[in-house]
Amino acid sequence: MNFNIDFSDMYWIALGPELTILFTAFFLLLIGLKQSFDTNEYLSRAAMGGICVALFFSISLWISAPGAESAVNPEMFSASLIHDRFSQIFNIIFLIMAMFAMAGSVRYPQADHKNKAEYFCLVLTAVAGMMFMAKSGTLITAFVALEVFSVSLYILCGFSAKHGTGTESPSTAPPLSWATAASQESAVKYLLTGAFASAILVYGMALVYAGTGTTEIRLIGRLLHCEGIDCGNPYSHNLLVYMGMALMFVGLGFKVSLVPFHSWTPDVYQGAPTPITGFMSVATKAAAFALVARVFFSAFQDIQEVWMPILFGISVITMFVGNIAAIFQNDLKRLLAYSGVAHAGYLLIGIVANSNDGIAGLIFYLAIYLFMNVGAFAIVFTMEGEGKEGNSIYRFKGLAKKNPLLAGAMSLFMLSLAGFPPTAGFFGKLFLFTAAIDQGYVLLTILAAIATVISVYFYLRIIVLMYFHEDESVQIVEVSRGMAALITASTTAIIFFGFFPSVLMSWASASIPF
Repeated sequence: MNFNIDFSDMYWIALGPELTILFTAFFLLLIGLKQSFDTNEYLSRAAMGGICVALFFSISLWISAPGAESAVNPEMFSASLIHDRFSQIFNIIFLIMAMFAMAGSVRYPQADHKNKAEYFCLVLTAVAGMMFMAKSGTLITAFVALEVFSVSLYILCGFSAKHGTGTESPSTAPPLSWATAASQESAVKYLLTGAFASAILVYGMALVYAGTGTTEIRLIGRLLHCEGIDCGNPYSHNLLVYMGMALMFVGLGFKVSLVPFHSWTPDVYQGAPTPITGFMSVATKAAAFALVARVFFSAFQDIQEVWMPILFGISVITMFVGNIAAIFQNDLKRLLAYSGVAHAGYLLIGIVANSNDGIAGLIFYLAIYLFMNVGAFAIVFTMEGEGKEGNSIYRFKGLAKKNPLLAGAMSLFMLSLAGFPPTAGFFGKLFLFTAAIDQGYVLLTILAAIATVISVYFYLRIIVLMYFHEDESVQIVEVSRGMAALITASTTAIIFFGFFPSVLMSWASASIPF
């Protein structure tokens, strides 16, 4: 058996953003060995420089990359990767989220952390894995990319768990602080659930391969293509394909916190360092939904009558469970975690619609969700205190008097997450709902609207605490330059895309996957 490598489709320029991020990650790991460079200020600036270069690459490549209507073949590296606008717009989302983690370096990693370079290296490695996942052309590439960013996040979630000097015995070990115990719990829970999810996902991929004889996503779609139920295509009636498809969705459902695969989310979000929680809240969802959209829109589109009712039900349950559970949360990170669960249900509407408008609505909503969550978590990080009550929503009492600009920004983020017009969050929901209605899913849209009404309670609750409650403490709220820049940028984006949503929607519509 001869194995021939095709060098003609090795389009290295298209990997410019990924290679830049990987080079930056390895560079930070090396310079961290020198004590004078092993500081948050130096490492974060170097990392931010690499991210900005990669972001420039991605924007340039998005402009030149082929779209869904193009006759150019997007496959490269023997179809293991796909270079299109869809992958590049997700690259932009991942890189902007990485900026949030870098901006958090004003207080994290902490001064007593001896592995600062590893923190920044792991964040960038996670970003690289997500970028390759959005670009995946085969199930094998997707799985490897998923494991790259998942393993990095497992470690980052437990980054606050280090304590002592490493020379203590069990009898002389110092007592664990709440942050250390919570970070340990976060890492263990995420590792265990992530391992199960990965096992289920790769088993599903194996079954799809057994049923079709290939792992190429676009080729699977061509093999399953069927005109009518009784078309006689043996691939489209193969039970192995259906079983594999179901297991793949379960594995990815863990990553995006769809009900009933969401139980790890609040504990992991609460215990992980806040910059990592904010990074995970959008980037992990975006990476998993990029693969879900790529697979279900390109590979399994012609057997939608099989998976559509299941995704319909999971979307509805996820929206209601996330919003109802958030009502009872007093910890803001847990509240935003359940809010993220609900938003995963909204995002799934774009997959259920299974149309160009549905995928464009999904991309639009993810981009807007990025700015809403970046801004919200930047304020959470700014207001964060010590101990278990460090992220209590009651810390926001009277914030409007202490820092009216911060309170105003937080109010805008909460209103946008709730979907109030004319914020960008309103148009995010509107485009998804419209896409669903166009495909005949009126009931799904009505249920999503009801779930949105439920969410108004806990979002407005935070606004009420800021403006209509007094706080007796004299705590001064200090906002770092990095966090101020992120909050300002997020606020500007939400207002701008709220008044001019067609600008972002045109970019999303031009980024439909092949």
